[in-house]
Amino acid sequence: MRLPHVLAFIAALVVVQTGPAFAAPATPAPSTPADAETTKGDPVVLDAARAKVAAGDTKGAIDGLAPYVAAHPGDAAAGRLLGDLYFRVPDYRKAEKIWKALVAATPEDRETHSRLGALYAVEDRIGASMAEFQSSLPSRSGYVGLVMIHKRTGDLPQYLAGLQYETDQHPFDVAKWAELGQAERALHNPQLALAAFNHVAAIRPSSCAARVDVANALVDLSRIDPAIVHLKACLAVDANCYPAVVNLGEAYLEKADYEAARPYLARALALRPEGPEALVDIGFIYDALGDWKTAITYYNRAIRSDPMRPEAYIDLGYDYNEHRLFPLAEAAYLNGLSVSVDDGRLHYLLAVTYNVQGKIALARDQYQHALASEEPIVVRAARAELALLPTQ
Repeated sequence: MRLPHVLAFIAALVVVQTGPAFAAPATPAPSTPADAETTKGDPVVLDAARAKVAAGDTKGAIDGLAPYVAAHPGDAAAGRLLGDLYFRVPDYRKAEKIWKALVAATPEDRETHSRLGALYAVEDRIGASMAEFQSSLPSRSGYVGLVMIHKRTGDLPQYLAGLQYETDQHPFDVAKWAELGQAERALHNPQLALAAFNHVAAIRPSSCAARVDVANALVDLSRIDPAIVHLKACLAVDANCYPAVVNLGEAYLEKADYEAARPYLARALALRPEGPEALVDIGFIYDALGDWKTAITYYNRAIRSDPMRPEAYIDLGYDYNEHRLFPLAEAAYLNGLSVSVDDGRLHYLLAVTYNVQGKIALARDQYQHALASEEPIVVRAARAELALLPTQ
């Protein structure tokens, strides 16, 4: 496979920024004690652990965090990260112990409930997994987790039918409409998701969360201008809504209007310093303008800010691959897979990197992993590339 063709496809994947999918809950979520807890503790310890994770030193991060978390059980951010690391090792018992302690202290801690849901799903503890994902709502990861677990148990059609029945019976229940919309979006049915989100927005026209959900579905449908209208309507109500600000910047990125995007992304960073979505997006702008070296500084900042998310690893590896720095590209993708083992894009892009170097066996293995992706574009690309590989 020729390098220019590979990179053209990688660029197509990278352009579809994943920030909006994670930037907002489906319904307005009040501040909780769990939100406040994340500001406590020693940020130096947390930053040091994140840096080690970004560098691929998971053991070093655990060794540095474990004694601190034991001495500071109220530092939820540190506890979540340590649990994340144990989960990735994997040491499920230690991860569960830490996360259960956090939700025992703060039952409203949605982020940690979602983590427990994922852990129990891996262990096939279906009832416990569903309960934890339900407790995490209205977090995006909770909605996606519920879809995943119902899909695994084979009752996804019944789950969706149940949600539809609830919305039919309770047409003004915004939580049910939002859950239906998020389920359809997780299943890559953006038109059905949009229909559900429009119900929420009609009932609560001043809700920024509802507007952001509608905008996300519109972007999924490549209807960028209507998405911008909804995001601006949100900002007219709440100029400091970070999800709307960063998503508006990303909407302009979809239009390749970098001049319009940049002020919104800068505003997003002012609202949330070191916000990983905004950092990745600003890096993308520098990439698009040909300044890849500045771009990678933003991707690395995003990784240090939140090393457990895959987006910055994807874009970082793309830049290294484009400039034929293949060992650095491989390292970026492998570090990303160490924290997001099932990410189809990372598997696909690592396969591409192996492929252009002639490492055919390694490429074939990664393409096979990519076939399990939930993203149709990734599956189609991996299948096509597998067909082009030399026979064994």
